[in-house]
Amino acid sequence: MKKFFFYIPFSRIFTLTFGVIVCIIGFLSGCELLCQAGSGTCGLSKEQADKLLNPKAYGEYWTKPGMTKDSWRQDWVECGGKQNGQYVAGPRLPGETNDIAASARTANLLASCMKSKGYTYHYTGI
Repeated sequence: MKKFFFYIPFSRIFTLTFGVIVCIIGFLSGCELLCQAGSGTCGLSKEQADKLLNPKAYGEYWTKPGMTKDSWRQDWVECGGKQNGQYVAGPRLPGETNDIAASARTANLLASCMKSKGYTYHYTGI
């Protein structure tokens, strides 16, 4: 019979496992209590929560001085975007193995077009 370098009794394993589970439950409960105690934003500011819950469309991050909502929309649609600021990825080209590559290619085309019209991309994040 092969002897192990160390031996951990079952009671010790059970205690450690139980302790880890209790810590995880406590952490998750704490986050839930934090969410319920405040405005339901889990510690985020109202502005951060609004950005997280109501994200802008990709096209809405493109701005230029003096633009209006209508002029932006016209330029965005002329560049290939949709009226609501979104865009639809074109079909895959040979060599593109997934839809992410097609979406990135479409986003790059939109970016080039918007830059040529004087727009800059301002992602504000959370």
